Amino acid sequence: MSEPLFTDPADDLPVPMPYAVYTAIRERAGERSAPLVDRLLRSSLALTPAPDDGSGDEPATGPAVGLLGGPAALPADVEWPRHGEHPMQFLAQLDCAGLAEAHRTTGPGGPWPLPADGLLLFFHDDLFSDYAGNGCRVLHVPAGAPPRPEPADRGDFAPLAAVPLRANWALSAPSYQDRELEDLFPDDFMVALDLASDFRDHLPGPDVRVLGWCDTDTGRHEGHRPLLQVEASAAGADWGETVNVSFWITDEDLAAGRFDRVRHGMEVA
Repeated sequence: MSEPLFTDPADDLPVPMPYAVYTAIRERAGERSAPLVDRLLRSSLALTPAPDDGSGDEPATGPAVGLLGGPAALPADVEWPRHGEHPMQFLAQLDCAGLAEAHRTTGPGGPWPLPADGLLLFFHDDLFSDYAGNGCRVLHVPAGAPPRPEPADRGDFAPLAAVPLRANWALSAPSYQDRELEDLFPDDFMVALDLASDFRDHLPGPDVRVLGWCDTDTGRHEGHRPLLQVEASAAGADWGETVNVSFWITDEDLAAGRFDRVRHGMEVA
């Protein structure tokens, strides 16, 4: 069972947190800097693969929020995204209403920055031919389009099998690689390093996460935050040495509901 969330009105915490995280921040950062660290913590959704495989394993809980893989519910008048001449791989289909419900019902609530309806479709270049981060596309489309298979000219690249997802609220914290945390302690980098270790010890690191902070050692796109992170194992994907892919968005575009400038990230083992 996860640790209950702690809220102290006297501290005016921006988001509730496990008491172990609360105390670790104060022990490492001191009373003066602790509120600055508190304000870095972010809400996110942890997405759990929930295949209906009859295995008898304890089923995932939380609202249903879409799929990893499978055919894309892409409207007929929208072209399949490509990177150069290569059709992109369809990675995820997220139901915006389901995400909003999960945020509202499984956590502390508060504003939710993603659209309230429709689908978010995530495509990426599974050849990983562009290290500048341009090899992806995120589309916000109306729900209800018939599922469309991947284009025939993807050749021998097998589509990902559909894996249902359920979502629950999860607290997310920065790592020592995030400048926002490092810059709070310009005279002692070890404080940021130790805090990052505490966060890893006391907070979950889901295989699929919406929003929050980056969970992996992939490079950070300056001025962006993660929109979606997916481990290859969760998607049943064979990406060679690439073990995680991520999609990145600026705060400005997130607030405006713009997804045409999302960037691509990857972690290589």
